[in-house]
Formats: sequence, structure tokens, C-alpha cells
Amino acid sequence: MRVNLDDSILLKVEKPAKYTGNEWNMVKKNPENVDVRFAFCFPDDYEIGMSHLGMKILYHVLNKREDTYCERCFAPWADMEALLKEKGLPLYTLETYTPLSEFDLVGFTLQYEMSFTNILNMLNLGGIPVLAKDRKEGDPFVLAGGPCACNPEPLADFIDFFVIGEGEEVINEIIDEYKDWKKSGENREQFLMRVARIEGVYVPSFYDVSYNQDGTVKEIRPNISGIPEKVKRRIIKDMDSVDFPDDIIVPYVGTVHDRIMLELFRGCIRGCRFCQAGFIYRPVREKSPEKLLEQAKSSVKKTGYEEISLVSLSTSDYSGLFDLCNNLIEYTEKEKVSLSLPSLRVDNFTLGLMEKASKVRKSGLTFAPEAGTQRLRDVINKGVTEEDLLASVKLAVAGGWNSVKLYFMIGLPTETMEDVYGIADLGIKLIESCRTLPGDAGKSLKITLSTSCFVPKPFTPFQWEPMDTMESLMEKQHNLKDRIR
Repeated sequence: MRVNLDDSILLKVEKPAKYTGNEWNMVKKNPENVDVRFAFCFPDDYEIGMSHLGMKILYHVLNKREDTYCERCFAPWADMEALLKEKGLPLYTLETYTPLSEFDLVGFTLQYEMSFTNILNMLNLGGIPVLAKDRKEGDPFVLAGGPCACNPEPLADFIDFFVIGEGEEVINEIIDEYKDWKKSGENREQFLMRVARIEGVYVPSFYDVSYNQDGTVKEIRPNISGIPEKVKRRIIKDMDSVDFPDDIIVPYVGTVHDRIMLELFRGCIRGCRFCQAGFIYRPVREKSPEKLLEQAKSSVKKTGYEEISLVSLSTSDYSGLFDLCNNLIEYTEKEKVSLSLPSLRVDNFTLGLMEKASKVRKSGLTFAPEAGTQRLRDVINKGVTEEDLLASVKLAVAGGWNSVKLYFMIGLPTETMEDVYGIADLGIKLIESCRTLPGDAGKSLKITLSTSCFVPKPFTPFQWEPMDTMESLMEKQHNLKDRIR
């Protein structure tokens, strides 16, 4: 079945280009000529999902295979969802307008817990039984991966199997197993037995989970023989050897990160106690500067983007950053492409590095002190001092930057109202210290303080800490707002 999109739908929704596909670099294959059809689902809006690097990578990896067609699906916005229900249409993929229920494998990426209910909604809209136990022979297999898959039990009733860890290699092993199973004539459970033996794959129905009185997991034990007692996460050992997309899809509408993203490395050397990514992506594995330069040039040529962003958990910790920037600048300056370096550390920020990155266009600077007082920064193991931050911002302002954004969290363990006030006080102190700079350097400085609410994450030292209450968080937000002038 192919969903018929016409003006009766598209003229009634905001940003119809989110639902039509056919973007630049979209992969086109004949579904009749492939063995496996895979629907990659991002359980959030198109503008967020199309900014996600992991989706771009796996879309590229799967579509490099001649036997597989990977298509995309996003959670529809409220207006589109209402129209789909009104007209009795199923949720479909952008490449061929095929309902989710007609795919072999339907994969979700789990980026944040608040998207979990979107997964259930997308399954329902796509015509797939929401509960795994209700799926019959001929229904798609529903799998899930991403950072939240390291804590799979909240979704265990709805997902057939989880991929724990990094997906570039294991996804090919799953596809190979699916092809063999399809030829064998075995039943649905036998396919799950096959993938359960792949390192990094967890099939919830094959394990019994018991809990302590306080809700923590007491024991996880296999309920059938022939599968691993413990599921070991997958990691990519050689970052240069795995595929990375240079022909990414260019959307017709603006997205959250509308640029080329170059992944410098995975992992982090820091160990902040709140940061799940810093723990689950260990150890640190870098790409070579030569490989990154090659990918940057190819990406610009194939997409036409005019900005390259160097991405990782802590960009300025990349050991080859100066060599990479030197080589990239030669290319980007000639091509009139700007270079941005997010995720900078205030304790190893250098003006020389930023001057290299901003030869084409000066963008704003972003730092993440995370907490407003030194006491709380020590509690979370941030390893950044107020002196580091003041020195870095003054250096940047003296060098011509007039916009600085600072990221903080509220609701951290042991936080007091004094720590919350510290966020405002730090911003004010930065403004005042930069006004003392010679000339007009600090006169037009704009400081943006951005706060988010701390959420305790599995596999971090803070995993058993309670989340702050809604009332407490709102009180802190109001007090912080009143403190800022």
C-alpha cells in the first residue's frame, strides 16, 4: 500500500515539506528489488530528528547495502496526526509513503525518556500492535537503540529487541541474520533466538527480571537456554574504519542543526557525575585529522552546506584539534564555509583556536559551567573554576566576540538556593568584568544564561538520586529570573 498525499492534507498542515520527502540526497530504491525493508523511526518532530547524527549514520550504513532499503519516519505534529486519524491513513515513511506495518524491521532511536510515549503513538498510528506479545507472524519486528536503550526495562513490553551500544556494525549483523531467517521458514520466536545470540542484542521476552521492594532491579536471569546471561554493549573500536555519511539529506525546511556535522571522537576524558554519555560511550576513540578533512571536503561538495560543526562531547579535548583546524581553515576559507566549535571547555579555551575557526564568520561562543557555585561544580566533578570562566570570556571578548551563551542545570544533588543565585551572580560578574576591558570590547557583550532541569541517568554516579520536584524547580526558576538584571 502507498499512502496517497494530496492537497486535502498538505494544505492543512504547518510546514508540509516535513511529510513529503524527496529532499536532496534522499535514497531512492525499488522496494521490489531488496530483501529487507527497514523503517528508521525518530520519535519526535522532523526538525529535531533530521538534526540527529546517529540517524544520518545508520541511514547511510543500511542504504549502502544493495539488499536493504532504509526509509525514514518521524512523529507527526498534532495537526498532521489529526488529519491521518480523520482520513483513516496510517503513519508512513518519507521515501515511498509505505505504512510502518508493511516493513520487515521497524527501528526506534531512544534519545531521551520523554519521547517514549511517542514511540507507542507511532506504533499505533502505523498499524503495528503496541505490545510485543500481541505481534503475530507477518508483523514487523520492532527494535530500539540509542543511549536510553542502556536502560531498556521501561520499554520492555513494547520492543521485540534492543541494541545496546553503538550500532554501525551490529545493525549489519542483524540484517544478515534476518535474511537467513527469512529463507529458513522459521517462526517469529526463532528469529529472536537468532538475534539474541548477537553481541549487544537484548530480547526482553527471553529474560525474567525481579525487583527489590524499593523498585531497583534485583536480578535479571535468562528463561531459556542458549542466550547470554549478560548482554555486553557494542563499541566501535576503530573510528576511521566505519562508514560516515558525506551525502547527508538536505531538508527543505530549517532544522535544529542545519549544517554538516563532523564527529571528532566518541567518549569523554572528564567523568562529570551527571553525564550519561560520558560513561556509556567510554573509552575515548578518536578519528584521525586526515579522515575528518576528507569527510569535510566531500560533505561540502555533496550537500552545499555553508557551515561545518565539529561535534563530540568535549570538542576542545580532541588531541588533533589544532592540526585539524589549520587544515580545515585552508579549505573553508577558500570555499566561504564557516566552522563552529561547540562543546568547548572553559579550562582549555584558547583565543588562537577560536580565531582560526571564525575566519569566515564569527559565531557565538558556548560554554557549560553547569553550576553557579564552585561548591556545586565540585560535587558534580565538573573540574571548572570561576577563574577559568572569567579568563576565557574576557579573552574571547577582547578578541572580538560579543555573544556568549552559558549552560547550567538546576535541581542537581545537594543544590541550595544559594547555588541557584550563583548562576545569576556569575552572569552579572562576567558582564561587569568585561566592561573593564580597554576600548569598547566589552560594551556590547550579550550573556545568555540557559538552564535545564537535572534528570538522574542510569550508569552515572547520580543514578539513584531523586529528581527535584516540579514545585521546587519552579520556585528555583522564578527566584533565578528575579535575580537577573
